[in-house]
Amino acid sequence: MLRTASILALGVLACGDNLVDKAAVCQLGTATSAATIEDRRVIGLAAPYSPDLGLAARDAELEGSIASRRQAAWQIVLRTLRPVPLGDPRLASSFGGTQPVIPAWHTWYARDDFERVFKKLYRDLGPDGRAMRAPLDADVGFQWNAIALDSDPAWPEQRYLDYLAAIDSPEKANGVGGASRVGYSPGAMGHIIESYAKQYACRTSTDPDPFVPDPMRTPRVVTQSEAVDVEPCDFRLLGPFQAGNGNVRVTSRGDGDIDLYVRRNTRPTTDLFDCRSSGDASDEECNVAGNGPIYVGVFGADASTAQIDVEYLAEDVRDPTCLEGELPRDGVLVKADWRRQLPGELLPIYDSSGPRMTSRLAGDAQWNSDGVADPQPADIYTVVLPSGARFRMPALHIMSKELDHWVWITLWYSPQPDSDFGADRPAAIAALPGPWRNYKMCVTTSYVERDTDPRGGQPGSLGDSLAAVHGGVGAPTWCSNPYIEQGKGNAATNCIGCHQHGGTTLAPEKILADEPQRGTTRTRNNFFTDYLWVIKGGGGEDLSSVIQAEVDFWDANDP
Repeated sequence: MLRTASILALGVLACGDNLVDKAAVCQLGTATSAATIEDRRVIGLAAPYSPDLGLAARDAELEGSIASRRQAAWQIVLRTLRPVPLGDPRLASSFGGTQPVIPAWHTWYARDDFERVFKKLYRDLGPDGRAMRAPLDADVGFQWNAIALDSDPAWPEQRYLDYLAAIDSPEKANGVGGASRVGYSPGAMGHIIESYAKQYACRTSTDPDPFVPDPMRTPRVVTQSEAVDVEPCDFRLLGPFQAGNGNVRVTSRGDGDIDLYVRRNTRPTTDLFDCRSSGDASDEECNVAGNGPIYVGVFGADASTAQIDVEYLAEDVRDPTCLEGELPRDGVLVKADWRRQLPGELLPIYDSSGPRMTSRLAGDAQWNSDGVADPQPADIYTVVLPSGARFRMPALHIMSKELDHWVWITLWYSPQPDSDFGADRPAAIAALPGPWRNYKMCVTTSYVERDTDPRGGQPGSLGDSLAAVHGGVGAPTWCSNPYIEQGKGNAATNCIGCHQHGGTTLAPEKILADEPQRGTTRTRNNFFTDYLWVIKGGGGEDLSSVIQAEVDFWDANDP
C-alpha cells in the first residue's frame, strides 16, 4: 500500500519479501508519491465502495468452492476497477469535451490524505476535546480535504488552472491518483481515523496475546450509540451493525422530530425498509430480526439532535484491540506495485501455467522470471506524474472486508492474459476502460482449502494451474503474486497467513522461516489490528505513528 525510488515497509497479501529488502514487512516493490493536495482537489471525494452484503452468509460456500470463490472475487475486482470521472469538470476541455475517468481504487485515500485529515480534525477538537480524546467525524474531514487546496496560499487560482491544463493525456489523468502503495476506501480510512484513540493506546502497550482461550465467545447483548445532527429533510445512514441471531432494537432520544428507517442486509431508503417509526418527536423505536448487517436511516422532519442506540446480540466477536471494532463491510485496501519505466527498461514476466507452477512449487517455490516484455499503456496500467516520471503497475492487491476474515485478491500483468488464471475473466472486466483485460487473478478467503476438486471444476489451462497449486483438502489455500511475493518459498504462500500477524513486530523472513508451512497456517485467533499491517508495525506506512506524533505534540503543548 511514497517517494520516488523508495522502498516502504508494510504488509501485503502474502508474506512477501525480496532478496534486497529483507528488513521490510511484506514488501511491495518500488513506489513513488501519493496523491498531493492539488491532486485531491482534481479528484474530489474518494469514490465509495458498494460491498456485496450477502457475501458473508456464503463464507462456508466460498471456502469449499474454488469456482464460487473466483466468481465472487472477479465481481469485487469489477467494483474496485469501475471507472470514476475525475472531480473537476474543467478537465473535459483537454479531453475533447469528455470528462476523463480513473479506476475507483485510484480515487481512494492514501497516507497523505490521512495525515491532512487526521491533523485537521484533531487540531479542531481544541484543548478540551484533545484532552478527552473526543470522537472525530471522518466524513467532515473528507469534505474539507477535497477542497483544502482552495485555502492554501501557495496555490493561487492561476497556478491551479495551469496545473489542471497540463493534465492532457489518459496517462496523466491516471497520474492524478499518484503512485501510492496503499489506497483506502472511504469506509476503511474513515474507520481508521475514528479509531485514533485506540490506536494511540495500542502503540504504547505490548502486543496482546496471539491466542485467547475462548475464540467462540458467549453471545452477549451489545448496545452501540451514535449522536446525530440532522437538518430538515436530511437522511443520515448509520451502520452496518453486525447483529447475531435475535431481535435488534433501535431507539432514539433527543429534541426535534426524527423518524427511524431500519433494514437488514442493505441500506434503507424512505421507500424500502424493514421497520419505520413515524412519531412526531425524536423519541422513537424500531425492532427487526438480526442475524445479519443492520442499517439505520435517520430522517430529519425538523432540525434535530438525537442519540441513536442500537441493541443487538453479538456473536463470535473478534475484538481488534487497536481499532473501534472490525472494519465495516465497505472497508477495502488496495496495495499497488509500481515500476519506474525508464527508456529501454523491460519488465519481467512469469509463466503461471499448470506445468510451470508444478515445477516451480516442486523446487524452491520461488517466482523466477520466465522472460521479459515491454508493455505499453494499452497493455498495462500506466501513470505519468507531474514530474514527468512514468510508472507501470504490474500488480495490485485487493483486500475486502466483505467477509469477517477478509477476501484476499491479487492481480498481475501477463502478456498471455487469457490463459490459466485469466481464463475465466468476465467480459465486463475486459470491457472496462484501460488495460484490465491483461491481468490475471487469484483469491483466497480462508486459511484452509476445502474444495475436494483440485481443478475447482474448471476446464483447460485454468483447471491445470489450479490443480498445480492445490495442496489437498485441509491444506493451506494458495494465492501468490509473481511481482510481489519474491524470494525463496514465497511462490507457495497465501495471503491471509501473513496478515494474521498484522500489527506485530514479526519480520517477514521470520514468518516465512519459522511459522508452519511458510506462514500460511493459522496460528492465532486474536487479530488486534483486524489483519492490517498498516496499523502498528507497518513500517513506513504505519498510520498510527502519525497519530502518536500528533497526540504527543498536543499533549506536550496544550495548556
